Amino acid sequence: MSASIVYVNPTQGSDRAAGSFNQPFKTIAWALKQVDLGGVVKLAEGRYSSETGEQFPLLIARQVTLLGDETSQGARILLEGGGAYDSATFRQQNIALQLEDEAQVRGVSITNPAERGTGLWIESTSPLVTRCHLVRCRRDGILVTGTGQPLILDNLFSENGASGLSVLRNSKGEIRRNIFRNTSYGLAISDEAAPLVSDNRFMDNRSAVVISRTARPVLRLNQIENSQEYGIAALDQAQPDLGQPQDWAGNTVRLSGVADLRYEGRSPLVSVGNQFSLSRIQGNVQLGASQIPDGIAVPPVLLGNVAPEGGDSAAVPEPETPLPVGSSRFADLLGHWAGAFVDGLAARSLIQGFPDGTFRPNQQVTRAEFAALVAASFRAESGETRQRFSDVPANFWARQAIYQAQAQGFISGFPDGTFRPTQPLTRIQAIVALANGLKLGQANANQLIIYRDRAQIPSYAVDALAAATQQRLVVNYPDPLELEPLVAITRAEVAALVYQGLVIRAQVPAIESAYIVRPNTELPLFSDIADHWAADFIRALANQELINGFADGSFQPNRPMTRAQYAALLAKSFTLSPRRSEASFSDVSPDYWAAIAIGQAYRSGFLSGFPDQTFGPEQNILRVQLWSSLVSGLSLLERGAVNLSSLDFYQDGSAIPAYARPAVAKATELGLVVNYPGLKQLNPNAIATRAEVSATVYQTLVALQRLTPLESPYVVTL
Repeated sequence: MSASIVYVNPTQGSDRAAGSFNQPFKTIAWALKQVDLGGVVKLAEGRYSSETGEQFPLLIARQVTLLGDETSQGARILLEGGGAYDSATFRQQNIALQLEDEAQVRGVSITNPAERGTGLWIESTSPLVTRCHLVRCRRDGILVTGTGQPLILDNLFSENGASGLSVLRNSKGEIRRNIFRNTSYGLAISDEAAPLVSDNRFMDNRSAVVISRTARPVLRLNQIENSQEYGIAALDQAQPDLGQPQDWAGNTVRLSGVADLRYEGRSPLVSVGNQFSLSRIQGNVQLGASQIPDGIAVPPVLLGNVAPEGGDSAAVPEPETPLPVGSSRFADLLGHWAGAFVDGLAARSLIQGFPDGTFRPNQQVTRAEFAALVAASFRAESGETRQRFSDVPANFWARQAIYQAQAQGFISGFPDGTFRPTQPLTRIQAIVALANGLKLGQANANQLIIYRDRAQIPSYAVDALAAATQQRLVVNYPDPLELEPLVAITRAEVAALVYQGLVIRAQVPAIESAYIVRPNTELPLFSDIADHWAADFIRALANQELINGFADGSFQPNRPMTRAQYAALLAKSFTLSPRRSEASFSDVSPDYWAAIAIGQAYRSGFLSGFPDQTFGPEQNILRVQLWSSLVSGLSLLERGAVNLSSLDFYQDGSAIPAYARPAVAKATELGLVVNYPGLKQLNPNAIATRAEVSATVYQTLVALQRLTPLESPYVVTL
C-alpha cells in the first residue's frame, strides 16, 4: 500500500484496516511500512507502547512525516518505549525513534524509560523535529551524532536523565526556540560539533549548556536561568562563539549556582553582547565591545514596525539594448560578472575608474567610499544629521557625503562618536545599510533559509536581509546562495548592490544576472500555521490584509490577543460608525499606538471601558467578550428573535455569563462560533487566542456576506 497520508489510533485501530481516517491502523510500526517518500503518518490521541503493539525502535524513513498535534506539543500523544539499535558511532544503543534524511517528527511526546534510553536518534542525517516534548528519557531526549545536520525547533525538553539534547562528533544543524527544563544537562555539545544554538530558554537544569573537547557551537539570543551549577560551561579546549565585535551574541545568563560562565581554555574566549554577572565568570574570558554602528546595530525595522515607503515616482525607463557580458568601459572588467552593473552606474556618472583605464573590481570599499556612492546615487530625502564625528575633519574629502548618507538613513557612526571612514565595510553591513536607507520594510525571515551559510548572519541583520532578499537587492558571486556576510565588500559587489537599489527605486532598468538572489516565492505566509486548525481562516484574513504576523515570519496563533490588538483588528475589518460620544480613558494616552482604533471601537459600540474610566488595553480579551463585542457592534440582535435554547448544544453552556447569553445565542445562530477541538465545548471564559479571534472575525465577515464560507469541522452549525 502507498498513500500520501495514513491514520493510526492505538485504541480503535487495527493493522488489518485500510489506514483511512475512519479505518485507522493500530500501530505506528505497521503504518510506517505502508508509506513511501512524502508520506504522512497521522496519530490520534493516545499512548503508543509495546503494550499497544509497537515494535521499537521506530524508523522514520526518508521524507516521511510522523504527525501528532503541534498545537499542544503532543501533550495527549505519547510514544513510550525503546529497543536495540546498532549505531555506526556508538555501537549498540536503546532508542525509541531513528530519523533518516529529511524525515520529520511533529507534535508528539516521547519517553524512553529503558536504562540509558534515548528518545530520538539522529545519525548523519538532516531531519526536522518540531513542536515535540522529549520527557523522562533515562539518558538523552535527542542525540545527534556523526555528521548530522538536523533542524530542532520549538520543542520542550524536560526531566531527561543525562541531557535534553546531545550533539556529538561532527554534527552541526540548527537548534532554535526550544525550552530545556529540569534536566541534568539541558544541552550537551562535544567532540567537534558546531551547531547554531539560538533563541532557546534553559530553566532549572543542573547545568544549562555544557560544551566539551573541541566543539565550536555558535550561541545567540539564548535565555539561561536558575542553573544549579553552570549556565554555560566550556570545558577542555571547547571554543564556543559568544559574539564578535561585528556580531553581538545577546545571550542572557542569570542566577547560576556556581558560575554563569566557566571557561577552561588557555587562549582568551571573546564574549560580546552577553549578559553575565561579572563576579560569576570563571576562566580567561575577554569581554569585548560591539563595533556595530548605531544605526546598523538596531535597524529602524526592529524599533518601530517600519512600513515600506514608496520610492521615486519616476517611471521605469524604456528597456535599453541589452548590455554586453562584462564591461565595455574598463579594461579589467571584460567578461566580468559585475560588468553590466558597473557600466550602468558609470553611464550615470555615479562611479568612476582609475587613470589607467581600470576599475579594480576586487579592491575593498571603505565606509567613506560607500557613503559617497550612496549619497550620489539616491535622491536626498528629509532627515536630520544626528551625530557629529570626531574623526571626520572639515577638510576630509567625503565629509559632506558622509553626513548626507547619515541623514538619509544609510549609514551611521559608532557609539564612541567616531565614523571610522577608512575602515572596510563588510557585505552584511552594506546590505543592511541599503535596506535601511531604501526603507525596504519587513519581510518573512524564513527567506534566509535559502542561504547555505545563514548561521553566519548576525542577529541584528536578520530583518533587513530578509527584506533585501525579498526585493532582489542581494547579489552574490560566484554562488548566489553563499552570502559570506562577514567578508569585506569589494567595489564590484557594492556597484551591483547600489544598482539593484536603483532598480527598486525604479530609476534604472533591471539587468538579467544569474547572481541576483531570487526570493523563495513558495514560502508559507506564516511559518508556524501549516498544520494549525485555524490555518485557512488566518491565511484568508492575511490575504485581505486584515491581520499581520510578526517580524520573524510567524503568526503565533496560540498567543492571547489583547483588547488593544482586537480594537485594531476591528478597525481594519469593519466599518465602525459612531453610535455614542467619545470617551477618555486614563490608561490610553493620545500617542498610544492603538489609541485611534480604541476610540473608534468604543464610539461604534464594539467595546466599552471599565467603571474606573480605564480601558485595559493590555488585558487579554475573553472568548465570551469576543462574541458579545461583535453582536453588539454590528447590531446583530436586531436580526430576528433570539432562541436561547440553542445554548443547550454546549456541554458547558451554564458557564456563559447571564449578560452574554443572548449575544452568544445569536452568534451561534449566525455561525460565528468556532470551537476547537470539541464543537460542544464552548469555554466561554477562556482567554481568546489569535487563532480563535481570526476564525471568529472571518465567520462574522461570512455572515455579513463579505467573504465566502470555508470548510471547517470546528464551525458550530445548528
